[in-house]
Amino acid sequence: MDKTSLINKIKEFGLNTREEYMAEAFSRNIGLLTQAEQDKLANAKVAIPGMGGVGGVHLITMTRTGVGNFHIADFDTYDPVNINRQFGARVPDFGRPKMEVMKEQALSINPYLEIKEFPEEINASNIDDFLDGVQVVIDGLDFFAFDIRRLLFNRAREKGVYVITAGPLGFSSAMLIFSPHEGMSFDEYFNIVDGMASQDQYLSFALGLAPRATHIKYMDLSRVDLESKAGPSLNIACQICSGMAATEAVRIILNKGRIKPAPYFFQFDPFLQKYRKGKLYMGNRNPIQKIKLRVVKKLLARNKWKYKPSIPEFPAVKITKESIPKKVIRYIIRAGIQAPSGDNAQPWEFSFKDNNIFLYLNRDADPSFFNINQIASIISCGAVLENMRIAASAFDLNTNINYLPSGIEDDLMASIELIYNETSINPLFASIWKRNTNRTFYEKKPISSIVLNDLKKSISDIPGIKLHFVVEKDELKKLAKIIYKTDQIRTENRSLHEYLGKMIRYSHKEAIEKCDGLPLKNLEAGFAGEIFLKATRPWFIMNLINKIGVGKMVALHSFQGIINSSGVALITVDGMNPEDFLKGGQAVERIWLAITQHGLAMQPMTAITLFWQRWQLEGKKSFAKKHRKLLRDVWEEYQSLFREVNIPKEGQVMLFRFGYGKEIKYKTYRKDLKHFFK
Repeated sequence: MDKTSLINKIKEFGLNTREEYMAEAFSRNIGLLTQAEQDKLANAKVAIPGMGGVGGVHLITMTRTGVGNFHIADFDTYDPVNINRQFGARVPDFGRPKMEVMKEQALSINPYLEIKEFPEEINASNIDDFLDGVQVVIDGLDFFAFDIRRLLFNRAREKGVYVITAGPLGFSSAMLIFSPHEGMSFDEYFNIVDGMASQDQYLSFALGLAPRATHIKYMDLSRVDLESKAGPSLNIACQICSGMAATEAVRIILNKGRIKPAPYFFQFDPFLQKYRKGKLYMGNRNPIQKIKLRVVKKLLARNKWKYKPSIPEFPAVKITKESIPKKVIRYIIRAGIQAPSGDNAQPWEFSFKDNNIFLYLNRDADPSFFNINQIASIISCGAVLENMRIAASAFDLNTNINYLPSGIEDDLMASIELIYNETSINPLFASIWKRNTNRTFYEKKPISSIVLNDLKKSISDIPGIKLHFVVEKDELKKLAKIIYKTDQIRTENRSLHEYLGKMIRYSHKEAIEKCDGLPLKNLEAGFAGEIFLKATRPWFIMNLINKIGVGKMVALHSFQGIINSSGVALITVDGMNPEDFLKGGQAVERIWLAITQHGLAMQPMTAITLFWQRWQLEGKKSFAKKHRKLLRDVWEEYQSLFREVNIPKEGQVMLFRFGYGKEIKYKTYRKDLKHFFK
C-alpha cells in the first residue's frame, strides 16, 4: 500500500490527523515516557546507515518507539543468505533493495514518517547531507565496512552528532557510544592509524567493541574468515543490539539520564547470563588490549586454511536463450572439478561447443588397484556432473544430461546441454566450494532424524539410488572391526601402498606445483603419523613393518575413525553399468554437499566397496591368498549389517562416515582449468 492508502486506512478508525494517530499509536509508551518526551521523539531525526542485520531492526524499533524522522542508507539487495538475521529478508523480497523494503515496513507502522533515502554508499560527497539535522546515528553498517564506518564516526564527531554502535557477537550484543563532546574519538579508542592493514582494522574494531568478550567461549573461531569477510551471526543477537542501542538513542534525544561514551563499553550475553561493562582506559592502546590482539591474531592464523584453493569470481555477464558466454561455461566447469576423486587424481577432461559441455573420462589419471574397470573414476565423473548441474542453476540454467552418448566403450561420459529457463538457484550451490574430506575424529553425538531424512530426500529423484545408515553404537563398532580388517589389506598390498606414496604431496611446495594428490597434512595423521608415512614410503620398509605387526596401526586409525563418528552410510545403485555408477556419483556429491550444508563432516571409507567390486568382477585371484579368507569373512559380516542391500546384484557406490567434526586446515588443490581441456 502507498502512503495515501495507509493514511486512509487509519482514518477508517476515526484517526483523522497525524497528531490523533500518534497519540493513539504510542499511547502505551506513556508512563515510561511523558507526552512531552513522546512529542520530542516525534520531531527527532535519527540516521541509520545500513538496513541489514541490525540496521533494519534499528529502524523498526525506533519507529515503534515514536521517532518521526529518518535518514537511511543501503545499496544492497536481499538474498537467501540474509534470512537468518535480517528483519526485511523474506522470500517474496529476494532481489529487492533492502532500503526500499525497510522503508515500506516502517511506513506500514507509521505512514506519517519522514524518511530520506540514500541509495548509494555513504561517502565523502554525501556524508554531510546524511548527517544534516540528525541528533544521533545508530550504526547498522556491515562489520567489514570499516572505511565507511571510520569516515562516518569521525565526521559525526566534527558535526556534533552522537553515534551508537552495537554489534551482534554470538548470542550477545556489545555496544559503544561515541559522544561529540566528551570521551574518545573513533580513531583514538580503536587505535586506528592511516595505512593500517584491513585485517588489523577488523580485529581492532572487534576487540575494542567487546574488550571483555563473553562470546569467545562458545564461538567457533574457525568459522571466522577475515579474508573472505565472513563469520557466524544470529538474529537473536541483532534483536538485543537494537534494544540496547535504541535505549541509548532515546536517552540521548531526551537528555534522559547519564550517557557513558567510549572508553566505556557494555556487553549483554543472555546465553551466559552475563552483563559486562567497564571503562577501557586508553582504548586499544591499553597494554592488556594489545596482548589480546596478538593472541587473537595467532588463534585466527591457526584456524586459517593453510592449503586454500581460490574460489573463482562469479561472472557478471548477461545470459540469453540464444547465447551463454564462455565465461559462464568455464565457471560451471570449474565448479565441476571441485568434485572428489580417488586420491585427488582428477580423472576428467572437457570440451564445449555452443551451449553444450562434454565430459570425458581420463583413463590414465588413476591406475590404482582400487580403480577396477575405472569404476572409481566413473563415480568421480558423476560427481562432476552433479556439481555442474547445481552451478548452472546460479545462472538461471537448467541442464539436460545425456549419459554415455557414444556408447559404453567411448571415453565420453556425458554431454550436458545448458538451457536458459530462469530457474531458481540450487541451495547446495554455495557448498560446492566448501565441501572437503575431513579425516579428523568427529564428536560421537547423534545426528537428528530430521537431518538423516533430509539426506535421503536429497537423492530421492535419482532412479535406483538408495542410502543406508548405520548409526547405533553396537553396529558402528561391528562395522569398525570390519573396516579394520579391510584396511590391513591396504597396508599389505604393495601396489596400493606404492600408489598412495606416489599421490601424497610431502611438502607445501610439491602440493602447489602439482595441484593434485593429497597434501601430507590433509591426511590429519598428526606429527607421529606424518613421520611414519615418510619413513614407510619405500615398500621394503613398509613390508618389514607389516611383518612385525606395526602396520596394523594404520588400520587401527580407520577403526577409531568409525567409532568417533555419528554414523556411517552406504550408497548403492540398482545396477553395475557405467551409467549406474555415473548416477551413483551424482548421488555421492549431492549427499556430500547436503552434509556440508548441514555443517557436518564426511570421509569416504572406500576400501571395502572397491575391494568388493574387484572381487565381483575378477574373483578371488586378484587378492593374495592370506587375504582371501579374511575377505570372505568380511563379506559375511558386512552383509549382516546391510541386510536390506542385495550385495551380489547392487552396485556399491560409496561407504562413508559422517558427524560433527572440527574444521580442517588443509584442503586439496585442483589443477588449472586449461589442463582439463581436450
